[in-house]
Amino acid sequence: MKTFNDDIYSELKELDFEQVKAFDAQVTDGEALPYYDSIQVSRAAVFRNKLSGRVGNYFESYDVDVTLQDKELMSNCSCGHSRKLCVHGISLLYAWVNDGDDFVDVGNKLREIEKMTKDELLKVVLNIVRINPNLIELFLMKNTEDWDELDIDGPDK
Repeated sequence: MKTFNDDIYSELKELDFEQVKAFDAQVTDGEALPYYDSIQVSRAAVFRNKLSGRVGNYFESYDVDVTLQDKELMSNCSCGHSRKLCVHGISLLYAWVNDGDDFVDVGNKLREIEKMTKDELLKVVLNIVRINPNLIELFLMKNTEDWDELDIDGPDK
């Protein structure tokens, strides 16, 4: 079994509140911090150079991914804004620098999964499909990396 280096990139680990605040000022004129203070971030996860989560409140929430690639932040948000980063993406960054320990480290979870027996894995798959039957197609797909997950030279550590 091939083990991949799924460590969180150092650039992401080193991101701090002041840097996020500067992005906020530049992108949203500082609107993201008060927004962040009034919402919740759920399903927060980190994998290599990517943060993901659901940002919002009871009435409206958005699925957000923020990727740090070559010292540039890119975002994808279900809110539909065409900016590189929106208020939801910046809020996810605030959550990362303030509550990073609450993010699921996908690399660690993948290492745990690698150690599972076939029977344990089949039970996990069965539970997933019982909860969400339309995901069965995912288990039959060939594994390919997203363009922003390609790791040609390894993480910048």
